[in-house]
Amino acid sequence: MKLGISIYSISRKILKEEMTAVKAVEWLCETGAEVIELVPFGIDMINDKALSGILKKTALDNGSKIANYSLNANFLQLSQIEYTTEYERVKRHIDVAAQLEIATMRIDSSGYRRNPEDNTIENFMLDLPIIADTYDRLCEYAAQYNIKIVLENHGFHINGSDRIGMVLNSVKSKNFGHQLDVGNFLCVDENPEIAVKRLIAKADILHMKDFYVRDEDSNPGDATQFDCSGAWFRSQHGAYLRGSILCQGDMRTKKIMEIIKKSAFDSEIYLEYEGMEDCLYGTKVGFDNMRTYLRD
Repeated sequence: MKLGISIYSISRKILKEEMTAVKAVEWLCETGAEVIELVPFGIDMINDKALSGILKKTALDNGSKIANYSLNANFLQLSQIEYTTEYERVKRHIDVAAQLEIATMRIDSSGYRRNPEDNTIENFMLDLPIIADTYDRLCEYAAQYNIKIVLENHGFHINGSDRIGMVLNSVKSKNFGHQLDVGNFLCVDENPEIAVKRLIAKADILHMKDFYVRDEDSNPGDATQFDCSGAWFRSQHGAYLRGSILCQGDMRTKKIMEIIKKSAFDSEIYLEYEGMEDCLYGTKVGFDNMRTYLRD
């Protein structure tokens, strides 16, 4: 397996213009990332035509490789015009991923900021044909570039091992797979260890992360429904979550890494840090912990 870091982990530096995308890639390489996940937060990958080549070369020159491209997208609860506009936007990002010569691209299909009451299993089953058809169409487009589209258990609607399994079984395309995020199951109040055991055999790539967890009766304050950029936020059923440095939160991350090591998984694992500490510090400590436990 190859151990990497998602550039999302240090995106605060990019969004505040304290670090350019090029410097961010250099820093990730210096920190030891064998592979890098590119997330276009504060990075204009569409209009800056030269940037993909520059970032690809920067990673290679520093002993790493940009191997996954991660994109937020939404194809649900839209008009036909809105759906077409979103579909064309995502295709342009697939073109960029091709310029980066990556093998996998994570694309969402449900917006993160849906009302909790909309995330029912009944609505999911109604949405499933649209979800499957959209991924089949995106996979057909990506196939010309030999790119596999991967679904992440992300947000509150298309999350949880059962729903992810249903999408994976519904999409017909051979270049479709799964990006397993070990922590995001907490967003829908599912035990991460059990979910990882259920889905690890289907995973193409992994996200490693950690959370602090408080029950709904222990309000820590400063909580919103959606903001996971350092502050507390709420799970689907009211638990309080906050990102932490890997192996310092309340998840049994060492146990999860034991499950991964005992499985047949042998692909890329990306650290994704979103805690309140300085993001460079939190990312480095988390990556060092991940490397220690997975390579021990």
